[in-house]
Amino acid sequence: MLGVTLVLVVLIVSLATVGFVFVKPRRKRDADLLVDQFGNLSNAERCEFIFAIATLDDPSSLHLLERALDDPCEAVSLAAAHALTMAGRTAPLQRFLSEHPGDRAESITASLELLA
Repeated sequence: MLGVTLVLVVLIVSLATVGFVFVKPRRKRDADLLVDQFGNLSNAERCEFIFAIATLDDPSSLHLLERALDDPCEAVSLAAAHALTMAGRTAPLQRFLSEHPGDRAESITASLELLA
């Protein structure tokens, strides 16, 4: 009887521990914090920030560049498109342009041709 009780206690504690691991809030990564703060910057500051992080060439900065393609300010979106092009990362840019056809996509494409 004591053995069964001990096994049940160990099982309950194990399940509680696993449950806590999945339920506890996850700490934000640095990239997540940057994304949160990015929207609080002015258009000019966001453009400068895009060109600054483009030099990092790591997965977090590339993720932010991809998200900036959909920025409400066309200048920021163009800065992100130019940074991705200069880094040789055209696949995310092409995907964005195909998923968002219209005047903005045409404007970005034309501007990138002039910048090339």
